Order: sequence, then C-alpha cells, then structure tokens
Amino acid sequence: MRTAAAVPVKDFARAKRRLRHRFDDAAVERILRALVADVLGALAEAKRIERVFVLTDDAAVADAARASDASVLLRVPDPGLNAAIDSAAAECAALGYDALLVALGDLPLLSGEVVDTVVAAGERSPVVIVPAGDGGTALLFRRPPLVIPARFGPESSAAHESVARERGLTPLLLTSIAEGVRADLDTPEDAERLARSDRACRTRDVLRELMR
Repeated sequence: MRTAAAVPVKDFARAKRRLRHRFDDAAVERILRALVADVLGALAEAKRIERVFVLTDDAAVADAARASDASVLLRVPDPGLNAAIDSAAAECAALGYDALLVALGDLPLLSGEVVDTVVAAGERSPVVIVPAGDGGTALLFRRPPLVIPARFGPESSAAHESVARERGLTPLLLTSIAEGVRADLDTPEDAERLARSDRACRTRDVLRELMR
C-alpha cells in the first residue's frame, strides 16, 4: 500500500493566535518552526510513509518543509483547510498513491511508531480517525485518498465518522493512541503542559527556553 502524508501548515505570521497571548511574535515563530520540524521528523521516521507533502501558502513554511526533506504543495491564495487537503488528496491519487494520511502540523509528540500504527490500521478500514482531546481530528487516514471528504474543524472527529458512515463505510477510531501524542499545541496552557513533559521534542526544548 503506497501511502503519502499531507501536513497543512498556516503561515508563521498568523497561526496560533491564542499562543500570542503569552508569547511575542518572534517567540511564536520559533515555536511553530519547532512544531513543523517535530511533525515532519516523525513522518520521516515512519516506515509506512513513502512521501510527505506540506500544504501551505507561506514561503517561509515552504522553506522549512524543504529543509526537512518534505515536498511542498503551495496553495496561493489559501483555499481553506479542507479544500487544500482534498486538493492534495486528488494530486496524490493522480500520482498513484493508494492512501493518504493527514497529520496536523501541531502535534509535537507525534512519533514514527504512532504513524506506522495508524497506517497499519488502514489495512483493516478505509477510514482511520485519531481523535484529538478537544473533539477534533489529530490524524486522518483515507484509502483511497478521497474516499471521504475532509471535515476538519470543531468536532471534526464526529464529522469524519459521520460522513464515512453516510458512504457505507465503517471507520476505525483509534482512541488507544496515547492522549499526549494526540494533543495539539494551541493555548498557553498547552505550552505549560508540554514544557513540563518528560518526553523530549524540539518544541518542548524551545518552550522551556522561552519560559525560563
């Protein structure tokens, strides 16, 4: 099963508005660069991912992605998260990929082992959903890449499950993935929690430096 990964990343200047209540713009950019590096590093470690695409409308993000050996799909102007994901899925299908894993770009504790677990689960179900703690979707596996449309946003885990069932599919919800791995970084409280984590990652190290 040829599987690609897609990582949507907003531009460094406007992403993570809630983090900016605690950190200045330069600090947030450092955090975001570390986040991208952590996620792309995990995908690069995964044995079941053949190619990684970063979806962005920002040249700085594109440069950071290429520095991590990821391919870049520029979306200018930004069509919106779900449209960008489904456009990338169509391109991946045209390139001959059997499946696409969508990984949000703010999962600092993602690992290659977890990525491989999700893709392996995709051999049992054409739709695998890894719910985030807030009801969103941390990871979404689709086989083929456009078997269901992307429904990222508030309560997207339930939305992805619902649209799969509407299409006669039985989605697999992987709630067994450790909660810390499924946790994104959106708020100052998230930053505090990650900074205290005993799991090493680039983002944690940056946060510890910024929060001294």
